Amino acid sequence: MKNPILIGAACLVAAPLAIADNHATGNPEWSMGNPVEIYGCSFKDGVNGYEMSMKHAALVNAWGEEHDAFQNHVGQLMWPEFSDGQYPTDFTWLGYWENYADYGADMDKRAEHGAELYVEANKFLEQCSHSEWGAWELFPAEDWTLGNHVTEFSDCFYKEGKGDADLLVANIAFAKEMSARGLTGADLGAVQLWPRAGAPAGLENAISFKWITGYPSLSAYANFTNVWWNQGLITAWNALYGDIVACDSGRVYQSQVMNRP
Repeated sequence: MKNPILIGAACLVAAPLAIADNHATGNPEWSMGNPVEIYGCSFKDGVNGYEMSMKHAALVNAWGEEHDAFQNHVGQLMWPEFSDGQYPTDFTWLGYWENYADYGADMDKRAEHGAELYVEANKFLEQCSHSEWGAWELFPAEDWTLGNHVTEFSDCFYKEGKGDADLLVANIAFAKEMSARGLTGADLGAVQLWPRAGAPAGLENAISFKWITGYPSLSAYANFTNVWWNQGLITAWNALYGDIVACDSGRVYQSQVMNRP
């Protein structure tokens, strides 16, 4: 985890989060991170979860306009496409901002004026988790992230003796590898998320970071999978990351963008 604070679909963020090279020292440096929040909830028995989710998203948007909040924010509902059932939440909301100033201002407004949002949410949601992450961009996406798209999540763990400096070197090389194979931000985007608050408690099962890859469509996801399996990109990934991290099988979601600048 980054120090002193490391915070953490789709390429989540359309704003630049790119890795920076430190030309003064000759060593690469991490760029600025950006804030992300994730809600995961279950639907209460007997409710039409999708219909209520749409109504609640509309309420949030109307409330945001009234209070001049969440105007520089992207929020998306996420519906499982491929999952092993270990992440069984019915309702997943992911929101992100370009900077911490906008994020903090929106959090203050929601805390002071947002009681009605929680009252309405409690009518159809229960057993909610609310986590905060910091996002660092690996491969920038184009602006299809502002519309409906596909998001893939994978949890990653550092191997013994490895850390952020090793990951950064691999990230830079992998981004170059994808570009060399003709992949661009029109095809996909990728970010890595680190937990700031609200991730599962305890250290035994704590992840190092989440690897998020976004695609403009399921056909783009399938095309990347073909490059991954059949054109050797997985071999390049293993050569770069195999000694640094271990990542679990991906979970793929249809991301429905409900709020955007």
